[in-house]
Amino acid sequence: MAEQVQGSTGANPLGTIRRVIWYALRAVLIASVILALCFGVFTEAMYISNIYIVATEGMALRAEAVLKQGAVADLRQYFTESFIEGDAMLYSGEYAGFTVDSYDYRYEIKGMRVYPWATTGTVTYIERIPTINATADFDAEPGAVAPQWIAAKYSISLAKVDGRWLIAALTVLEENPEEEPLPTPDYSQLEE
Repeated sequence: MAEQVQGSTGANPLGTIRRVIWYALRAVLIASVILALCFGVFTEAMYISNIYIVATEGMALRAEAVLKQGAVADLRQYFTESFIEGDAMLYSGEYAGFTVDSYDYRYEIKGMRVYPWATTGTVTYIERIPTINATADFDAEPGAVAPQWIAAKYSISLAKVDGRWLIAALTVLEENPEEEPLPTPDYSQLEE
């Protein structure tokens, strides 16, 4: 009597099911990681663009409020209430005896830091106003000249308040920071 040898011609159904489940779980896990990374990158980009706009427009509006004694109420779109109340420069009255006709506002962003899960961010910001065209008011001393704006490098702290980014604090890192030369050629050094 010949014994019949049972061969492993049929596949193990539990092994196949196990491989299918692991494949599906790995695919779901990889897709979840990719979606989480995409969401994080999108959120980071959105926060950076919001912080950039708030910092640049808010600081320019602050300079205008200082120079032209503008309405402080307009600053509430960019600054927290506690910052507006505590900003000594807004209430200094340094340019109160002058009518500022125009000024040259320049800024430079040196760095930004914010994370997708964060409710705070920081911006390193350089602010300069090299030219202020102002005329003295009638009650000013004869020959009075508007004071020069002190250029400064700031660390701007922003906070997310009620879903909006607002400037919460300014820290002066350096007064009169060195200005980087422009990348234009010096034609005076050309040989003829």
